[in-house]
Amino acid sequence: MTGTVALSTSDLHVPDDLTEHDQWVVWRNEVRQGKPTKVPYQVSGYRADSTNPRTWTTFEEALGTWRCDLRRYAGLGFVFSKVDPFAGIDLDDSLDEQGLVKPWARGIVERFSDTYMEISPSSQGLKIWAHGSLPANLPGVQVGDGTIELYDHARYFAVTGRAFRGAPLHIEDHTSDLLLLYDRLTLAKKAWPLQPLPSGQIPRGRQHNTLVSLCGTLRIRGICEEAIEACLHIVNEKQCEKPGPRENITRIVRSSRRWGKK
Repeated sequence: MTGTVALSTSDLHVPDDLTEHDQWVVWRNEVRQGKPTKVPYQVSGYRADSTNPRTWTTFEEALGTWRCDLRRYAGLGFVFSKVDPFAGIDLDDSLDEQGLVKPWARGIVERFSDTYMEISPSSQGLKIWAHGSLPANLPGVQVGDGTIELYDHARYFAVTGRAFRGAPLHIEDHTSDLLLLYDRLTLAKKAWPLQPLPSGQIPRGRQHNTLVSLCGTLRIRGICEEAIEACLHIVNEKQCEKPGPRENITRIVRSSRRWGKK
């Protein structure tokens, strides 16, 4: 890494999924054993501990501390804990000089494209948040000319709020994808790289919610039920990784009649 980019407190936008958890710290760059290190701190000024919740705080307090002492602290950090539903993927050195995703990381970025993803402080990597858990933390696996780290507890991510390519400000469930990625990185018999889903496909596990959301959007816009059902059938058959039964579409459309009614 070549350093960190100065962050703006006014432009910091992160998912409510994260800010509602009191698992925040501030961090600063320090040299440890001859290497630059992002060291977490409490708002009191003492070192923070990623295994001790008493050293963490609310998003508002961490943000206020950072804003009041921009020379001392470089930014905010979110600590992963077993009590929250999150796991994190750190794709170090995954962006080239033009800010494009390197080939070895493309499959991961595409699979997790519907969940919150941001550019790292160095501007050379990506950090991804997802709902799910891991068999264990997995630090520093070399892939291509970068590294991949997976965490769901006892570690923290420096948070920039610089969403990558308009990534959504919400965190989606990727339990199966996290386990698949973990297996690929730890078992030699698994092939690499992790292949992206066919272009435009909706992964299994998120198909129903996507169809329900699309149905609601079309109904709100005044589209008739016949057109809504026809549209959902096309999406189900053409864009779902594993299309569901046609009767599921009918049930979704019929159920939507009650949405918004008291």
